[in-house]
Amino acid sequence: MAIFLSIKVHFQGVFINKPFCNSDGVHHVFENVNFAVMSFNEFVGFLEHFTQEKCEKVYYCQPGLQIPKGLTLISNEHQYQEFIDIAYQCGVQVSVYMDHFGTTVHVTKANENENEDHCSVKSNMSIEGEEGIDLTEIKSP
Repeated sequence: MAIFLSIKVHFQGVFINKPFCNSDGVHHVFENVNFAVMSFNEFVGFLEHFTQEKCEKVYYCQPGLQIPKGLTLISNEHQYQEFIDIAYQCGVQVSVYMDHFGTTVHVTKANENENEDHCSVKSNMSIEGEEGIDLTEIKSP
């Protein structure tokens, strides 16, 4: 019998600065999914299927640490395996944060003879009165 990880997936939220936290999002706990047998790409596919959003980046918070200090990027197979190993070693519920951009805008040109342009707009969700945090500075392990 396999022992499954317990992860709490946070999505449709935003990282805010005061105090640094992830807020106004949705979260769901998975306790019966065997993430250890998934590859990194399968894990991202699972998140995209569940959230119905295109996943740009995935982070987890190392057990025993708070964000931003414990926030760690998962961007390849090696980092995903480290995430799985850490989660099993600690035996606690690990928080996973999905950074996603899904807004598509259609721009119609003023001249009716020209075709409609389609462009993707990267649009972080934000909380009124707060600025989103740039996560590009978060280090990978």
